[in-house]
Amino acid sequence: MNKKFLLYSDGGARGNPGPAASAFIAKLPSGENLKADSKFVGKRTNNQAEYEALLMALRYAMEQKAEEVICHLDSELVAKQLTGQYKVKNAELKLLNRQAKTLLTNFNKVSFISVPREHPDISRADALVNQTLDRQAHNPSESQSALNGFFVHACIRTSNLQHSINFYQHFFSLTVVAKYDYKAANSDLVFMRDPQAKGCLLELMFCRTQRDLMRPHPEQRLYDHLGFEVLDIYATVAEMKKAGINIIKAPEKLDGGTLVSLVEDPDGVVVELIERI
Repeated sequence: MNKKFLLYSDGGARGNPGPAASAFIAKLPSGENLKADSKFVGKRTNNQAEYEALLMALRYAMEQKAEEVICHLDSELVAKQLTGQYKVKNAELKLLNRQAKTLLTNFNKVSFISVPREHPDISRADALVNQTLDRQAHNPSESQSALNGFFVHACIRTSNLQHSINFYQHFFSLTVVAKYDYKAANSDLVFMRDPQAKGCLLELMFCRTQRDLMRPHPEQRLYDHLGFEVLDIYATVAEMKKAGINIIKAPEKLDGGTLVSLVEDPDGVVVELIERI
């Protein structure tokens, strides 16, 4: 049986940009309510908050193993950007657009329906947005903490973009969600993320004028390593060995049963493999 979800999402900012929140309603075609949720997303534009709301809804539907989603939006911009009717020019929206398209690949069928703000379920989502913003406004310490930001990505240099992309795609299933020509720094940037968009972004940076990448002694470097959870650490290490990846430390068990191993990516960036058991 096809598991179909009806998704209603809305986001808004008080100021553009300004303090923003996103919300969604998930229902079955029978009208049964499945989930209603909202969250404060920090300082955003209205369009960014709209995208964040849709991402929330899609992640919930994916976690519930929905096969088909019908996305109801009152944002014509978001709907038409995702269906290719509008081009995405804004850099921040490009990234959100890519994240949404990546999540959409988890469903067998996807459709978008434009609905007016007066639609009952969009109105409910809008009310959740405003309730969330009101709570933040009445709790300055919590609001200030959220506005200060949160960790979204780590950036590493690479001597060969495609080699690095292949490494993180093959061993960790990361997908490319955005590419940029950063002309001011004469560099190419690639952003990668897991298909479920649960982890943070990995940014690969290739400077077109660089000659070599220096690898300082471990005690002299400012960073230590990247961490990736894997399902089977022994199988992952074995596959890496076959591919000629440098294994710094074989898998070992820590207190509590967690298994860890250290390897190097193609440019010598230390990567910690983690299997929680």
